[in-house]
Amino acid sequence: MEPVIGQARRKKIGRIAVVALVAILGTSANLAMVVPAAAQKSQMRDDIEQLAMDLHVGIARSTMTPQQKEQLRDDFKELVRAHKNHEMFAELRAARSIRVALNSGAFKPEDRQRIKHDMDAIKEAREDSPGGFHF
Repeated sequence: MEPVIGQARRKKIGRIAVVALVAILGTSANLAMVVPAAAQKSQMRDDIEQLAMDLHVGIARSTMTPQQKEQLRDDFKELVRAHKNHEMFAELRAARSIRVALNSGAFKPEDRQRIKHDMDAIKEAREDSPGGFHF
């Protein structure tokens, strides 16, 4: 027969082990949710930066008037601003304006394709994110 002190100590250690296990499992579950969200934000940021570069090149090589070029730049700025401020409808309007300009025939086919690909990548990342929406 074991002394009472040994049994009490063993129970205490068992309780501590259970509490530690629950804490570890809870933390790992939370981290499993946070890491993909952070990766999605990083990918979205990369996609928006790529769109900015491709728009810059495409606009420079397009047949758009200076006013049309300025409007497209403003639409892109609005897209970024609305995205940062989580303004879904403003982001949708800006994306639609960019797509209209993209389909106007003023862009070279390779620029149009690259920009369209960038827009699709952003759309896909947005749809995959929690509470995502389509544009």
